[in-house]
Formats: sequence, C-alpha cells, structure tokens
Amino acid sequence: MNTLKLVEDNGCFEAAESYTPLVTVYADASCLCNGSPDASAGCGSVIVDRNRKQVKLVAKYLPDAVTNQQAEILACVKALEELRRPCRVEIFSDSMYVIDTMNGRNRMKTNRPFWGCLVEASLGHHITWKWVKGHDGLVFQEAADRLARAASTVKTDLLSDDLDFLAEHLSEESDQLNIRSFEIELDKIVSRYDSSGGSTLPVPGFDGTAVYPSAFSA
Repeated sequence: MNTLKLVEDNGCFEAAESYTPLVTVYADASCLCNGSPDASAGCGSVIVDRNRKQVKLVAKYLPDAVTNQQAEILACVKALEELRRPCRVEIFSDSMYVIDTMNGRNRMKTNRPFWGCLVEASLGHHITWKWVKGHDGLVFQEAADRLARAASTVKTDLLSDDLDFLAEHLSEESDQLNIRSFEIELDKIVSRYDSSGGSTLPVPGFDGTAVYPSAFSA
C-alpha cells in the first residue's frame, strides 16, 4: 500500500494534496586539485524528511566543476533536485560563499551559470540558508563531507543501493558523537569502486514513517 493511499485511508486525502514536507539538507563539496585542469570535484548531502523520519543520501561526481566554489554551489543544486514536491527546506552548508550569496549579502558576479542552476532548483521551495562551521562535529554535515570526498575520489556517482545502505548506518549513529561505522562502510565502498568500477551490492533500502507523503516522491 503506497503512502498516498495510507493518507487517504486516514481521512486526510485533501491534506495530502496540500501537504508541504519539512526537510533539512546538509550539503558539502570536495574539489581535488582545486582550480587546475586536473580538478576532480564531487558533492555530498544528507537530506532528512523530518515528518517521515526518512534519510536520503547524495554523492555525485561533478565533471563540470573545476573549483571548490562551483562544487559548493552544485552540492545544493543536487540536493534540491532530489525533492519531488514543494518543501520547506533548511539548508546547511559550510560555504560562507554560498550562504551569504543566497541570503543576498553577496552579488552573483562570478560563476553565473552555476548560480542560475541553484536559483532554478530553488523554485517552488521555501528555503532557509544557514552557515555551519566545517569539521565542527555536526554528524550529518561530516557525513556530507565524506560523501563528497568519496565521489571526487572515485570520479563517479555512488549508486543508490550503496547510498541506501549507508543511510541505514548513518541513521543509527545520528544521536551519537561520531560516524565511525558509516565511515568504515563508505571506505569499503570506495575501495570497491576503485577496484571494480562501481559495482553494487544488493542491500535493503531505508524507510521511515509512511503516514506522510515523502519529499522524495511526487
């Protein structure tokens, strides 16, 4: 039975039509050899549908980004592209460049094609942009950093089955002060990508409470 049917059975079908998920995004980027012709950029994000208690991970290779600033912009773009319905979104990033610009404190003087992508991805959502200090122990932000670094290292997107598997580990650690088991499993996946070109394992997905429509499905 799908989520929308569950809502209808509870007598809340009209509410489901206008329901707006509450989502928190932790976005980060990595750019190896920043600014050089050999640059390899990736982005990572942890996306939390707070009503459903559902976690979704993103780890994407960014062949069009050659600087860390460009990758930080695209990290937010790729996260927002995972949302399939209008949402109330709180985005955390350790990039003061991105946060200040999206809050109107900076002008989009450079990287205009990248900013254009972010503005387009933001349409339809109510977004609050918040800066967070990098490598300051915030669990989900640290996980986004590791995912970005993994994608930039293997130079490919991490597959959805692997990300679902990692989401389970991360959700189990979300109330703790470290993400060690998540990092161990991610290191194993990166090693496998390096040796086999990104093969996947059959792993179960992660789901949360099905009462609310998911932010990740239309």
